[in-house]
Amino acid sequence: MHLLMLGANGRTGVFGYKYALDQGYTVTVLVRKAEAIDPHENLTIIEGSCLLETDMKRAFDATGLPVDGVLIFLNARRNGQNPWGKFLGPARLVADTTSIAAKLLRSQQLQPEHKPRLVVMSALGVRESYAVTPYIIRFMMNYSNLDKSYDDHNAVRDEIEENCGDEVDWTLPLPVGLIYGGEKPVRTFGPTESGASLLMTIVSCANWMVDVASGKEGNRFRNQMVIVSN
Repeated sequence: MHLLMLGANGRTGVFGYKYALDQGYTVTVLVRKAEAIDPHENLTIIEGSCLLETDMKRAFDATGLPVDGVLIFLNARRNGQNPWGKFLGPARLVADTTSIAAKLLRSQQLQPEHKPRLVVMSALGVRESYAVTPYIIRFMMNYSNLDKSYDDHNAVRDEIEENCGDEVDWTLPLPVGLIYGGEKPVRTFGPTESGASLLMTIVSCANWMVDVASGKEGNRFRNQMVIVSN
């Protein structure tokens, strides 16, 4: 199992790549600064930008192994954690990265029984999940600088539909509010289902995404948006 991770030095991605290594998988990460990642015998670190197809292609080719799954843990930056902090961009960080990753996954031309997976961390409130999103989150989506991040996340689905085709399976997890804490059981809901809790640990989200990308969850979440919570 060979997984490529983008955003591996972020607050969720760092748990994702470490969990994947603990499972015995081969992992490649594409990051701007290699020193931000702890070395490991099953880890290949590539420096570059996820927005440059040439850099992404280097990451795909680095081990000589086909990429079984790509996980995207990215989110455009703001000035601080305050939802009203200045949006720093890039405006289409996640959408454009998704487009490049999907195209490269398709270009591998693997056998039908070896279909790769693309798992992109999104957010509760995207698309039809807006209907079951708590009021406080909807307020911030409409009246803070979170709206620019949601514009990016809402565009991801269009890129998936245009670029994945029948050759790439995809999953868009829509986590509730992410907090630090230990691993807890994950509950899943359809994008218009109510019942999710308000919070989820970052570790739980990262590990669940790896399990989906690696095929551990089978085809249960194939080509779906999924609300995830503890």
